[in-house]
Amino acid sequence: MGETDYNTLLYEKVQAEYDAFIEELKAKPAGEIIEKAYEKVFKEEMVCICEFANFEQKEAKAMYLEKYPLDRMYHDWLKSDVSYMDMLRESVDDSLKSATAERREKQRESR
Repeated sequence: MGETDYNTLLYEKVQAEYDAFIEELKAKPAGEIIEKAYEKVFKEEMVCICEFANFEQKEAKAMYLEKYPLDRMYHDWLKSDVSYMDMLRESVDDSLKSATAERREKQRESR
């Protein structure tokens, strides 16, 4: 008999939890759906991480044994001090610099 693959089990469980979350959202009024947009996006990203991750089996098992692992991950994320805003700011800054350089180049070409 083969060993249990907790990565696969965890992924299947968080995917099912996400699917149920989406079905609940569909039944809500538009305003509530908009209020849950952040949660939807980050839970979706967490499902993707679980789909392709190769966690240690003991870690995947521990999370799999949570009643609602996706919800646990999401609430742990909310408590973390990691800021994706820094990455977004860098991306916006890069876009500004790139647009400025492209505009400068177009002005040179039009002379």
